[in-house]
Formats: sequence, C-alpha cells, structure tokens
Amino acid sequence: MKASFCNMALRFQTVQPMALLLFRGNRDVVLKLELLNGNIHLSIQVNSQPKVLLDISHNTSDGQWHSVEVIFAEAVTLTLIDDSCKEKCISKAPSPFENDQSICAFQNSFLGGLPVGTTSSDVALLNIYNTPSTPSFIGCLQDVKIDENHITLENISSGSSLNVKAGCVRKDWCESQPCQSRGRCINLWLGYQCDCHRPYKGPNCLREYAAGRFGLDDSTGYAVFTLDESYGEKFSLSMFVRTLRPSGLLLALQNSTYQYIRVWLEHGRLAMLTPSTPKLVVKFILSDGNVHLISLKIKPNKVELYQSSQNLGSISTSKWKIQRGDAIYIGGLPDRQETEVNGGFFKGCIQDVRLDNQNLEFFPNSTSKPSLNPILVNVTQGCPGDNICKFNPCHNGGACYSLWDDFSCSCPVNTTGKACEEVQWCRLRPCPPRAQCQLMPQGFECIGNAVFDGQSSEILFRSNGNITRELTNITFGFRTRDVNVKILNAEKEPEFLNISIQDSRLFFQLQSGNSFYMLSLTSLQSVNDGTWHEVTLSMTDPLAQASRWQMEVDHQTPFVTSAIATGNLNFLKDNTDISVGGRVIDNMKGLQGCLSTIEIGGIYLSYFENVHGFTNKPQREQFLKISTNSVVTGCLQLNACNSNPCLHGGNCEDIYSSYHCSCPLGWSGTHCELNIDECFSNPCIHGNCSDRVAAYYCRCEPGYTGVNCEVAIDNCQNHHCANGATCISNTNGYSCLCFGNFTGKFCRQRRLPSTVCGNEKTNLTCYNGGNCTEFQAELKCTCWPGFTGERCEQDIDECASDPCFNGGLCQDFLNKFQCLCDVAFAGERCELDLAGNLISDMFTSIGSVTLALLLILLLAVVASVVASNKRATQGTYSPSRQEKEGSRVEMWSLMPPPAMERLI
Repeated sequence: MKASFCNMALRFQTVQPMALLLFRGNRDVVLKLELLNGNIHLSIQVNSQPKVLLDISHNTSDGQWHSVEVIFAEAVTLTLIDDSCKEKCISKAPSPFENDQSICAFQNSFLGGLPVGTTSSDVALLNIYNTPSTPSFIGCLQDVKIDENHITLENISSGSSLNVKAGCVRKDWCESQPCQSRGRCINLWLGYQCDCHRPYKGPNCLREYAAGRFGLDDSTGYAVFTLDESYGEKFSLSMFVRTLRPSGLLLALQNSTYQYIRVWLEHGRLAMLTPSTPKLVVKFILSDGNVHLISLKIKPNKVELYQSSQNLGSISTSKWKIQRGDAIYIGGLPDRQETEVNGGFFKGCIQDVRLDNQNLEFFPNSTSKPSLNPILVNVTQGCPGDNICKFNPCHNGGACYSLWDDFSCSCPVNTTGKACEEVQWCRLRPCPPRAQCQLMPQGFECIGNAVFDGQSSEILFRSNGNITRELTNITFGFRTRDVNVKILNAEKEPEFLNISIQDSRLFFQLQSGNSFYMLSLTSLQSVNDGTWHEVTLSMTDPLAQASRWQMEVDHQTPFVTSAIATGNLNFLKDNTDISVGGRVIDNMKGLQGCLSTIEIGGIYLSYFENVHGFTNKPQREQFLKISTNSVVTGCLQLNACNSNPCLHGGNCEDIYSSYHCSCPLGWSGTHCELNIDECFSNPCIHGNCSDRVAAYYCRCEPGYTGVNCEVAIDNCQNHHCANGATCISNTNGYSCLCFGNFTGKFCRQRRLPSTVCGNEKTNLTCYNGGNCTEFQAELKCTCWPGFTGERCEQDIDECASDPCFNGGLCQDFLNKFQCLCDVAFAGERCELDLAGNLISDMFTSIGSVTLALLLILLLAVVASVVASNKRATQGTYSPSRQEKEGSRVEMWSLMPPPAMERLI
C-alpha cells in the first residue's frame, strides 16, 4: 500500500536560539519543529516513544529570513531552503508510521507555541504537557503551508491566536547601547538582553560584583568557600586580581587532609604547585597595580594557568576530583605559619571569583543567584587603597599624593627618587670647576685626573671611620713615562699595600689578613709608554676571608693571578694613611704623569677635599684627604701630541695636561703658527727691510752697504781723478774737484776759453767757446755744436738716442758718436748683418774690420791728444771746455757699482 503524502513549510525570522516553530499531534503522535541553539530540529514521537530526530546544523537565529520544509512520504525529509546554507541542508529518516497511520490526519496544529489548557472539550492534550517545554516563538512567520493549505492571519480566528499581529516590524533595541559598553547587547525582537563582560552584572551591566579587599592597612585576612557539590575532574576557577605586592598566596584548593593545588605570587610572578610535581613560575609580572584576569583550567592529569586568554603554562598532575565539602581558600590560610610558607597573606583586591559558571561572591545580596556563603576574615568590601601619605613618606619637603596602595611625591628642585630621598647633588654644582661631579648612593663624588710633576708632595688619605663594606678591589687609571715610581702605598703593621712601577711594569704587593706571605703581581706588558692605562686589582673570591688576587690591565686577557692567597683591604678602614703619588723621600723623584681618582671598594679617594668652593659630601662612607697640599688637575687621558698640533715642523712635547710646541727658527706661537717678523726691530739702518722665514733682507739706500746697510760706501777708493784733483764721494758715486787749468770728468782735459759778456745788470759767462750775443735786448750765449745750456755748460750726449743697432756700443764724442759693432754686424750704426757670408770671408772681413777699427781708434786718440795740446797752446778750444775766469772747480759724478745685497 502506498504511503500517504503531506508536507509543512514556512518562512521565519528571529534572533531566538530556542523557540517552537510548529507543533502537531494528538494522544498517540506528536511532531515538533523547533530551534535548538539556533539550529532547525524536527522530532516525532509515536506512542510516547521517539521515532524520528532530524537536525540541520546551520545557525538560523541571526535575524534573517529562512525557509524550512517537512515532507512526509515513504521517508521523512527536513529541508532548509536558504541561500546561506551550502551543504548538509537536507536531512532524512524512514517514516515512523504504520500503513493505517498518517501525520496528515492530525487535526491539532500550533504555530509559535502551545496553548495553556485545552483547545476544546473533545481534545485533551495531556501528552502535550508531558513533553519538554520550548520557549514560544518571537519573530515573524510567513508563507505557512500545511498539507497544501496556505495559512494566513485572515484564516485564523481571534480566539485561536494570542499576541499575533500582521506585518513584520522589527526594532533595533541595541541601537541606544543599553549595555553601556560593559557587555554585548543581544536584540531580542521585543527587547534586548545584555551579556555582560566580567566583572559587570545587571540588566544593563551597570553593577559590578563586589570586590574583596585583602590586607587593608597591612592587616592579614582570607576568605573560605566550602563547596556544596562535587565538580569532578574537569572544571575551571577564575578571578580578577589587583596588587602591588610581589608576594602573597592567591588561592589554595584543599580538604581537611590534602591540598590539591595552590597559586601564589613569587617576586611578582605567578607560581603554581600541586603535590608531587615541580613548581611552575611564569614570566608574566602580575604585581603592577593593574587588574588581571587569572584562570585555572583543571583537566584530568593537567592544570593550565591563564592570564586573560594567554596560556602562561601548565603542569602535569595526578587525577583528583573536587568533592563536596572541599574548600577554596583565597588570600591566605587560617594557619599563619603555613601561609608564610606560601608567600604570606595576599594584599590587594580579588573580584568576580567563578567556579565554572558559578559566582563565588564575597558579599552576596538577596537579588543574587544562589551562591556559596563565604567565611571572611579581615576582608572588606570594595577596593580602596591604603592611605600611605598619612605616614609622610616624602623626604626633603616633597608633597605626597595618594595612589592606590601607593603614593607619589612631588619633589622640590634638585631632589629625586620615589620619596624625594635622593638629592641631585650634581645640579647644585658642588665640585670645583675642573672636577666632574658623579652621583653616588646618598651623595656624590668629585672626580678628576691629577697631574704630578715629579716634585709634588705625596697626597694622604684616611678613612672617616664609618666604612662598613668589605674592601676587595682597587680601580684606577694612569699614564706616565717613569720607569720606576711609586703610585700608592699604605702600611699598618703587619699589613702592607704597595702599587708602583718597577722596570716599566706595574707592580702590586699585598700582605693582609692572617696571611704570613706577601702577595706580588707584575703586569705582562710595559705601562710607561705615556698612554692611558686602566687597572683593576681584585680578589678572585671577594666573599672569602683569604683569596687569590688578580691584576687586570686595559681589560686584556688573560689576567695576572697570584699563586698564593691573602686577605682583603679592610685594614685601610682602621685609621691607616694611604699615600698617593708624590715623593716619598725628599731626594727621591715622585710620579710624573697622570693619575685618575682612585676607587677602593667603590669608595673614591677624591683630590678635592679642603678646596675652596667644595661642598661637604653627605654619604656616610668616605676616604678623606688629610694632606693640605693642593692637587693640580686637568690631566688628559690621551697624548695631546697625537693630533699633531705643532705646525711648520715644530716639535711637540706631551706635558700630560696639555702640550708644548718647540718651534723652529722663524716661527712662534702656541702651535708655531706665527711667522716671526725679523724686521720688527728695524735692523736695516740705511735701507728697507723685507721679512723672510727665519731671516730678513736689507735693500740698502744708495751709498750704503753691509748686512744692515750700516756701512757708508767710500766711492773714492780706486778713483780716477787726475792732475791733483780731489775725489769727493757721494751717494751716486764720486766727483773730481779739479784744480788749476784742468777740467773734465777726471780733470784730464785743459779748460777751454770762456766768454764773459754783460752789463751793469747782467754778468753772463759763456763756456765751451760760446759767444755772447744780444738778442731782443737780452744777452744770451750762442753755443758751439755739441754743447747746450744757458751758458753752454752741458756737453750734449749724442748716444742718448741709442743710435747703434743690433747691440752696438755707442761712444760719445764731441758733437758726434761712434758705434762699436758686434762681430756679426758692421756699418756706421752696425746696421749691416755679416752672418750670411762664407766662413772664410767672414773671418777675413772681421780681421780687416777689426784692424781698421783699431787703426781708426788709435788715430782718433792721437788726434785728440794733439788737438787738445794745440787748443791748450795755440788758443783753439772747444766751447764746452771754457771756464769762468778765476779759480773754478768741476765735479764729475761717477756712478758707483750697485750696493751689495745680503740675505740675513
């Protein structure tokens, strides 16, 4: 027999995860189409026995339209007709009905929910009330079809419906943000629901779970929750924690005889331990004053620790179950001693403790869900902080401001630190100008490099009697070129300390404590090279009474380590004088070089005690400078000559605090940058001075010579004045003062006659044969050829116009000149070039010309002499030689050779 066919279909829109869509049934058969956790679910029950269970795993509680259809035939088919459903949208099962049964014959169908009571006197719904209840549908339905019949609101009488309206109007209840950003708003169609974030609660998440304050004003307390049911092997425990204290017990889960697990703070980090397992300490710092969500997830054989959603670590454990009667201790344990073993009592706030989803409230109220009532010991409600300012924690006049379980100080100028306990001493400029201020615990030190010149007195230091620390090392820096010199020395019988340079190497001697042996160390390298060296001398085991010592120079390895052991330097604390640098004995040379501020056990030996402008140091432990001699500071750690500061070949000398340039001749200045002006002293007496490098040059005035133009030139030496003439030297040469009837440059020519003419107004003498002539009523001299001048006193130089060509030498004669030509030239003015002739002709011509010139010259000399004699004896004369009657002197200037130039 063919099975009957019928179907049901509808479209719906809702945000409910649980709702009844459709119900059909009678006493024997019940069908439900519903939403379970947002998924479509179909169940059929026949004779109180479940027959068909179909499910489509697709969320339909998203406020969107979805269509579903159920078909009854040989099989039962559930179909979700939805574009968003991509796979597994159809579910089937065999039909549960016998041949004579059909779901299509049912007359009782309900949409959206079940009525209260019965629908008629004929139909009892006892079986309906025996089924588990599902919330009524809230949303929109449309396109409802049952057994091929379309169901609309017009088909339903008013008595057959409740709270059903036409249309589908949906309001966004979450638009106004009713959850105040403290929770997730869920739009429920007819309202909203707030899924509150922890630790908030209430319809609008406006309230918080009350926090429990532990350790307020340093009190000790704890809370205990006793479980009223078993939780098995798998559960979670979580809480919000806020603290600034780095230690304290957070929680312990235990019964009267056995502790399952405990969690505490260790150096600010979470630590967790279960019996028979290693301790877990995480890296996360919890004690920062912020609120942190801490969770424990207990699983079989494993416990995981979380901060928010971050897994901090886990430990393996044996299986254990939380039973009824077990207790959760928070913040501490009743036994104080046992609490101290587990980090001490917790100080801070704990809020919103949850065991699984059950709230463990410290302060439950009547409106809260049922919670375990705790036992509270010194736990107060809320999360107030301690008022630490009431103890006046701020020093040096700082103003205190309260923070949660803490305080903040507004410090005055030049103070710092959490409680203004540290004075910024260096801002007060307590050190002398050439010292560098360095902050120390509870004080400061003035640091500087001292300069020792080899003649300085030693500097003495002594403990102030308040040093309590162990002195196990010495640190200092130095540079020197000394081969053997003392650096530091201290002695208190039988203990002894010596640091020196011996044979260019650093040498360290120490006998201390109860040791009978003197320890000695020598550096591997030379240290007197003038460069800076850093030295550390220290015990290899500073905690021991006696230890080997090691020497570290310039951080070079390997260190030099002693073979024997000796004690520390504590004997320096007991009124022992420490001698640094300087001369030990008057006739012994002291350190010459630089020495840094020495540090013994972290305490400096400052060079700036008893210095004007020095502020007393406030720190308790000090070495005091007891010698009154001042210390020269400012030594440079680097050789100042490394930068080659001396110019022009100057020699640089490193003097530790600076440098000195030895300049070559001619240069001066700090860097030999100045050229010395050798002319500054005006060395040239009769001349002009020109400066040269390390020299000067005198250009002498005419008539002077010598290095400094100090010698007047005697031009009359080897003079040519003749006929008894007197030589007169002058700057331009010399002149001949002629006597008698002689004239000429060298007074070798007889004087020519002169003509005297004039009247009572004018007395005019015409020389050299000049004639006296009256011209335009004025007497004038008419000169012979070869003479000029008002009185014909000047012999015309016919060579002044340079008439000779091709380098010919011009000779001046009376009213004429003569050219003496070079070998290759000839002619009256040497204008003829003879270089083109044959060699033999050239030599012949040259010989002939030369011979002819010699003959001409000889004849000219003879003629001149004869003519001169004739003029002198016979009255014939040259007008230029005429002289005035009476005694007359002619001076012929002879140019001397140029003055000698000398370079100084």
